[in-house]
Amino acid sequence: MGSRDLSSDLDLARQAVAGKAAAWDAIIELYGGRIFSLALHFSSTREQAEDLTQDVFLRLFRNLSKYRGDVPLLAWTLRLSRNLCIDHYRQTRREREATFINEAALELAPSGDDPQLDAQRRELLAQVHATLREMREEEAIVIALRDLQGLSYLEIAALLDLRVGTLKSRLRRARLELIERLQKRHSSTGTQDATEAISERSLRVATC
Repeated sequence: MGSRDLSSDLDLARQAVAGKAAAWDAIIELYGGRIFSLALHFSSTREQAEDLTQDVFLRLFRNLSKYRGDVPLLAWTLRLSRNLCIDHYRQTRREREATFINEAALELAPSGDDPQLDAQRRELLAQVHATLREMREEEAIVIALRDLQGLSYLEIAALLDLRVGTLKSRLRRARLELIERLQKRHSSTGTQDATEAISERSLRVATC
């Protein structure tokens, strides 16, 4: 995911605060899709994700005058709405007792020209979602934000109020645990070939 220049974000925010409707429309155009996509990972259903997206933008509208351009606007928006997102995330984990698969989120997974490869990637993504539910919240959420959503380290650190170094260490540990859990899943079902194929590299391919 490419990052916008911070000065561009600040200029756009100031225009929106000044009452320029076009600037607010531009913010929604730039970040609406990303926030909704993120909301799908914090919610149980598409309807909940739509409600969460509206709540996030409402909170942004009420607080945009406080934005100082020190972090990307997307990260600042999510940090501003952190409690909203985390509350939805915790509710989602409680509701999905059997699985962490979010079909609406999986529908947004990128596709290519090879249907068989796409099916394999979708299956691995489904397993990742299911496995994330078994992991601790602090580890599951960094994988969701970095590997499933593609947020930058700076954006995730701002959202979770972490140092970038701390975030990288946590993400590394979380990825290793995720791989280990996925391998155990396949070992228990006797799919040894699939077990050997699961690695950090294969997860990056599946989630990119």
